[in-house]
Amino acid sequence: MQRDSNPHKNSREFRQVSKKYRRQKRKTRLRDRLGSLALRIGFLLLTAAAVIAVWVCTRPKPVPGLPDRLRVCFLDVGQGDAALIRTASHAVLIDAGDYEQGYQVVHMLKALGVTKLDAVISSHPHADHLGGMATVLQCIPADAVYWPDIPQQLMPTAGSAVSMLDAAEALQIPLRIPACHEKLMLGDAELEFLSTDNAAFDNLNDCSLCCKITCGKVSFLFTGDLEKAGEAALRTAGLLSPVTVLKMPHHGSSASTSAEFLQTLAPRYAVISVGAMNDYGHPSDKCLQLLHQAGCTVYRTDLDGSIMLATDGETLQAVPNWDFGL
Repeated sequence: MQRDSNPHKNSREFRQVSKKYRRQKRKTRLRDRLGSLALRIGFLLLTAAAVIAVWVCTRPKPVPGLPDRLRVCFLDVGQGDAALIRTASHAVLIDAGDYEQGYQVVHMLKALGVTKLDAVISSHPHADHLGGMATVLQCIPADAVYWPDIPQQLMPTAGSAVSMLDAAEALQIPLRIPACHEKLMLGDAELEFLSTDNAAFDNLNDCSLCCKITCGKVSFLFTGDLEKAGEAALRTAGLLSPVTVLKMPHHGSSASTSAEFLQTLAPRYAVISVGAMNDYGHPSDKCLQLLHQAGCTVYRTDLDGSIMLATDGETLQAVPNWDFGL
């Protein structure tokens, strides 16, 4: 029988030394693994810190002292319209872009602290204005939906308008067609609906439900996609008066914004909700020329992103490229 070449292998002293060596080896292996893991975690933390530092340095900074009695945020929804009216205790959404923008509008509203809407206003049933509305209604509670009185022959029978109406019905949200001069009180601000007899129009754009929001000496006029016939009807009916901010009709189309319309309103600021390099040529050179001649300060969502306008009822402060923190 072959004998063990190491006569001390089975001795008590050898077993103790061997056990100590194996324990030390395990400790060394564990220390090496922990060291490698620590290096990896440290690298990840340094990378994350660098990313956060770059984000903090480059993101738009909050504006100190921005008035909050009334804030109107014109949301950048590409070639479409959407705007949030916000006071300390009320929130109203006017239009919601097209269908693809629905969830983006929801995210922007939530980033602005909106958990409930007092009203949702659809200026008129075209997809670039109400396409995202059904999604908004499904995600954020609303007390009522307002929209214009549409002649039967112009009433859509399919598409985004039907989706919005179906969503409102399923959620048991009342649908209202407001009368001209009907008002909604929004804390320190007042929203007034303006409209004429839409039966006279054969163009859905001219049926747009207009809204005037007033807070102290500052006012905003929302005009949907009004074209010149709709503008003339409002002017003839004596429904137009000077405003501080005009949401330009129909994305600044050449079919809208007559010189007489602009002269009557005499806005200091104009906001054009429009998509970058859109296929329609919006805004038109003629529209921009009229605004320039009128001395308006012009903001455009294709150039300025989402635009926050805030007022204390006396002064107005504009913040383009509003940061939602998304």
